[in-house]
Amino acid sequence: MRCEEIDGFHIHTGASVIHESFASTMELARKLGVDLFPSPRQKGGQGFADGRFWGMYVGGSLKQTLTTIRTMFFSPMNSLAGMWEFARLYGMLKKRANDIDFEDHSRLLDLDTEKSFADFARANKLASYLEKGGELDINCYTAGSSEEVGAAYGMALLWLWTLNSSAGSRLPKNGIGAVSKALTEATSRFVRVSTPVERVFLEDGVATRVVTASGETIEADAVICATTASTAVRIIPDLPREVSSALESVNYSTCCYVAIGLDVNILAEGSHAALFPPGSPTFLTMVTNLTNITPEAAPPGKTLVHAFIAGKNARELFGYSDSDIVRRVTTEMRRFFPAMPSDPLFARVYRWPEAFCLMPGGMLRKFHELNMRQHNGMRGLFLAGDYTRLPSLNGAVTSGIEAARKSLAYAASLNAGQAAEIVSAESRS
Repeated sequence: MRCEEIDGFHIHTGASVIHESFASTMELARKLGVDLFPSPRQKGGQGFADGRFWGMYVGGSLKQTLTTIRTMFFSPMNSLAGMWEFARLYGMLKKRANDIDFEDHSRLLDLDTEKSFADFARANKLASYLEKGGELDINCYTAGSSEEVGAAYGMALLWLWTLNSSAGSRLPKNGIGAVSKALTEATSRFVRVSTPVERVFLEDGVATRVVTASGETIEADAVICATTASTAVRIIPDLPREVSSALESVNYSTCCYVAIGLDVNILAEGSHAALFPPGSPTFLTMVTNLTNITPEAAPPGKTLVHAFIAGKNARELFGYSDSDIVRRVTTEMRRFFPAMPSDPLFARVYRWPEAFCLMPGGMLRKFHELNMRQHNGMRGLFLAGDYTRLPSLNGAVTSGIEAARKSLAYAASLNAGQAAEIVSAESRS
């Protein structure tokens, strides 16, 4: 939920909205006194195919409705077979709608086999849908592919963001950064920020202390590790093999993200995103106009554009300087968006070697089983992160809340045990 402010622009370098089904995140905002409001705009986007953009809108004006109908019947992105398969997929997931829950994923575990979403699509004769639309959605939601994403996670993502049009999103007036800012202020007396930890010590299976990057040792009764899975493996080398093996199975996509402030809107009116399917003649994955769904993200009359580059194209850009990346990205954007100026108000580059958790097949079940029991080899150590749930903003928040509760209960049990020992010693004396 990080947000950086530049000249009145609120740049979201993580989640940008809170889905209405994210109960833990909504409740956290309420407890912090952050008011949430419905996102004021209808969903709308463009997909690039056959040398042009094709618009798709949920609701909107008569013109947008006609544009959507034209796209459905004439765009190379769609086919009659693909639309029929899309309808079948909708029916399949509608029956499981009550189970697809980013708050409690336990009812979805039967769908979390070792298979990928691509395997699921092939097995259920959804190949045309996957080729025409599903792959594009998965790519934009995760910066990964349907082969990398597990079947259960792929279905949950598509239901949440594509198929379930009845649910909307909410956000604070000044953007989602208001939630993380309020959380920082609420915990400032207890939380030391900007203090990287280099090592968490487990001695005889019990967490005892951490060592920071500066060499400081901090004794601890309990430790919450809220990092990516790969960082957790690195800084806790003494983990039980079962736990480290699960962490090592977590995969992340790669993304380079450029935030650009503009005086003009370069996307079609009512569109919050322009999507480039895999195989498009560009290294761009997606370009979004954030002000279309979060109007407060930019000052009046301005727009905030996010350009996303995923996978190997992102890794290639990582080797360039920020200024070179901005030049390459703006030049590429001008090929597709005539209104794009060569000299934006500002541009900021973000590199994400580990962008989105891809959750391959079977991973959800694996971490669910680990969460159901406190492993004997890591007493006092609690893992938090979206990889422990259905990866999402709400998955991260829920895991953090649960880790906090478990750690407090564990610390309280230690104190109770020490008090009992003291009482016993006094009675003996």
